Amino acid sequence: MYEGFNIGSFLLGLPLGLAITGMVLFISWRMGKKQRRYDERYQTIHRQARSYSWMATTAAVLIGWMVAILLEGPGIAFFILTAIWVVHMLSYIIGAAVASQKN
Repeated sequence: MYEGFNIGSFLLGLPLGLAITGMVLFISWRMGKKQRRYDERYQTIHRQARSYSWMATTAAVLIGWMVAILLEGPGIAFFILTAIWVVHMLSYIIGAAVASQKN
């Protein structure tokens, strides 16, 4: 830890930040519901956008993975990117399983 780091402030700020974020998301969700932002067209557009985003993230992680192994060797950056890749792919597997059960 560095000088001036106050763990008490951190532990108070983290839940406060999460609470504020939750309130903002709830308010924006309520406003969106009143404005009918969550109809079928909205859902289709954002489903496709998430798909493109997932593919871009997959490519970015693979490129970062190759750069980390070439520049640093099997160091901490490589293992962090490996963990991100595993979480990324596990979330895809779980999402695909849930989606296939619903349809």
